[in-house]
Amino acid sequence: MNELEWNRLKSWLLQYTPDADNLASPEGLTRLDLSGYGIRELPDAFGLLTKLTVLNLSGNKLSSLPESMHNLARLSNLDLRRNRFEALPKILSGMPLRSLNVSGNRLSEISVLQECLELRVLDLSNNNLSNVGGLLSAGNEIRTLNLSGNFIKAMDDLFPLLSQVERLNLSQNILTAIPASIASLQMIVELNLSDNRIAAIDEAFFVLGLEEVDLSSNKLTRLYLHDLDDLVKIVLDSNPLSQIEVDESFAPYLEEFSCDSCELEAFVTLPSLVLTSLCFSSNAIRSIPETIGQYEKLTKLDIDGNDIAELPHAMANLTRLQTLYIGENPLSDEAKKVIEVLHPEICDINMKTGITLEAAGEEDLPAMAELIGLLFAIEADFEIDYDKQLAGITKLYKSEGAEMLVAKHEGLVVGMVTMQRLISSAEGGYIGQIEDLVVKEDYRMMGVGSRLINKMRVIAQAHGYRRIQLAADVDNANALQFYNRRGFRRTNLAIYHFKNN
Repeated sequence: MNELEWNRLKSWLLQYTPDADNLASPEGLTRLDLSGYGIRELPDAFGLLTKLTVLNLSGNKLSSLPESMHNLARLSNLDLRRNRFEALPKILSGMPLRSLNVSGNRLSEISVLQECLELRVLDLSNNNLSNVGGLLSAGNEIRTLNLSGNFIKAMDDLFPLLSQVERLNLSQNILTAIPASIASLQMIVELNLSDNRIAAIDEAFFVLGLEEVDLSSNKLTRLYLHDLDDLVKIVLDSNPLSQIEVDESFAPYLEEFSCDSCELEAFVTLPSLVLTSLCFSSNAIRSIPETIGQYEKLTKLDIDGNDIAELPHAMANLTRLQTLYIGENPLSDEAKKVIEVLHPEICDINMKTGITLEAAGEEDLPAMAELIGLLFAIEADFEIDYDKQLAGITKLYKSEGAEMLVAKHEGLVVGMVTMQRLISSAEGGYIGQIEDLVVKEDYRMMGVGSRLINKMRVIAQAHGYRRIQLAADVDNANALQFYNRRGFRRTNLAIYHFKNN
């Protein structure tokens, strides 16, 4: 080892790694985190770190790697997320990588992956990939593959190379069909095909050993569901599904079924007797059949936003039901009595009468500032300061492109949500930034929050926003569950603050 080269490399590392105890020799480093420093280039002597097994270079400005990295003969985990790579470096072929994350780059050339035969986990999401036919060699060991957020039109040539894949994410591409070659996925258990343009599904799909599948936000108009013997969860949200036929053979152990915001006019009866979660919200369903009583293990039922007036007495069998969303239906008094008997822990029908949603007025701002204080009390990143919150909410009220809604009961503000208009370079247009969704404690678990967020989604759609987004406290499990249920998807991005003095 050249001592001079090591001293130079050590000086460079000390800019980012203050723990000098590990830098007595290059062999002392087995794990190295250089993420988020804006590094444009690694020093040529980087290959001296021959004992590295885990290397995190995410969140930098790298477009290449030094040739000396071929010496990293023990490197098994490499994270190159959010850099500036347009082509994967050839040097990767000589590394014993088991996990590689290159999401959020500008990749269109990835042929070197054919030589990375030991890879088990590969993340290529959010790049510029369109043709993936030659992505991998026939002898690959890939178990988890993420290709979401690219421009992939077809998978016919790649599916036969994925016989060992267990988890596959193809969401946010431009696929139009599920081909017969999907039969090659002999080990698949989780498949995400959401946010594509899929209008047709080959029969080979229904003999897969899938446990979870997401087909939401596609172009499916009719479905005949059968087999899928191992299926536990299926999501069909936001498809123009006018009809779903279900065979008795379909998913006997299914636990979760979701068909939110489709065009269904009839409730879909499923053969599984172990269902725990059913979602048919925002459809045009007019009645619930007596057969719903067979789902005795059901803990969550979401049928809000339909045309349901009556409820079957068989619902009394749902003794384990904890959460019922049934608002925005023309329920009769008799139907409401059925709900009273069920007495679920969370139910939006329990909302106090007379609660209204309206655009916030200037007179509502003080009450809104107090509500924000309630929100900040459970969020570790913010401090309660009424004057600051009032000043902020007042500026927002007066700003162009802001939307502010309040929920009122007997003239008092009991809930609120705000949205700001932003410009997204990724979307090429306007998006909405949701903030400050908060409901007074006495009015929670009544559907007030659901009504507020749904109303804001309608406003965003009317404005033509490409998407709406929000930030949530990672420690607030109830909030995270709420947003997931309303169709929000968690991203790979982390939020950073830099506070000016």
